[in-house]
Amino acid sequence: MAIESLWPLRAVSGASVWRWINNLALTVVDYAFLLGISPWLALLVVNLVGIENPGLLDKAGASPWVSFIVVLFCLQFAAYWLHRAFHAIPVLWRIHTVHHCDPEVDATTANRHHPLELILNAVAMLPVVVILGPDPVSILGYNVLAAAVAVMSHGNFTFGPKLDKLLRLFIVTPNFHRMHHSSERQYTDSNYATVLPVFDYVFGTATHLPVEQQKTMQLGLLYFREMKFARLDQMLLIPFLPRKTRGQQSSPKRA
Repeated sequence: MAIESLWPLRAVSGASVWRWINNLALTVVDYAFLLGISPWLALLVVNLVGIENPGLLDKAGASPWVSFIVVLFCLQFAAYWLHRAFHAIPVLWRIHTVHHCDPEVDATTANRHHPLELILNAVAMLPVVVILGPDPVSILGYNVLAAAVAVMSHGNFTFGPKLDKLLRLFIVTPNFHRMHHSSERQYTDSNYATVLPVFDYVFGTATHLPVEQQKTMQLGLLYFREMKFARLDQMLLIPFLPRKTRGQQSSPKRA
């Protein structure tokens, strides 16, 4: 937030403080939900596989570094397809809309998710974790990396055209992820990766626009743009409110 405040890429509106307060308030609600369901998820794992049943990584005798790399690629692969599902399946899109209807994108947008989305993500990722059976340090490392990249990639700043062109081959950068928050559906339905952009390149969902165009392109959605929908109570209600159709767009220009 300090970096994007000192060197913002896009013009900042006068309502930024209002957005920050409500986005951060939703973050608190989200983590409260996660803390509430975590014991139940742990109990579910114990009931399904037992408390000492080793996963594939333990059976293979994988070192901590190998375990971390496998966890990173497997969870990112699952996260990529789950993210696409949230865009493709109407009932999931209603939930995911809370994240996308932010008319500005900055560090606080990274954690602007409806609690239902976090719960569904946790439940969907659980089988992958159970099968792999990684050590706690690998899981902790993955979550710290994913959280850090999420905040960075939503930042209202740029690494510059040359450095960004190199970095986005390996990690999701602000310029790469900002395309995903365009109000044009052809770009909204692209750049799904959260840490590793490789899956967008492999499956043909990567798009790109020059940074000069990103400075002025409209972000958010074509609906739920009014300031009242930035309020915490309204964000929690958005999945249950009527809205216009997403409409049809032409196929995006792939990067």
